[in-house]
Amino acid sequence: MRPALLATLPLLAALGLGPSRSAAADEPPKVALTVGETRRIGGSGGTCDDLKVATITLDANATIRAVGPGTTLCSSRVGGGGIRIVYRVVVTAAEPGRAG
Repeated sequence: MRPALLATLPLLAALGLGPSRSAAADEPPKVALTVGETRRIGGSGGTCDDLKVATITLDANATIRAVGPGTTLCSSRVGGGGIRIVYRVVVTAAEPGRAG
């Protein structure tokens, strides 16, 4: 590595721009569901990336519904300023003989 670059690494790390920054801090909150379950997350409507895994209602009390096993990102709009909260939704298959 070049000496000039090595000299800047501590500064980048102090600013939170270097490799020491925690990736976990950037992870969205996890919502774990079983196929068929629902979870109210609030907000006014939203969207999910993979509709085969989860859907979200478009009313004033956004609710995630687990459709099939997998992982997807869903988001819901909160407040009047267009702020969105993103969730990592992990759906597992229901146990055989047990309704979700």
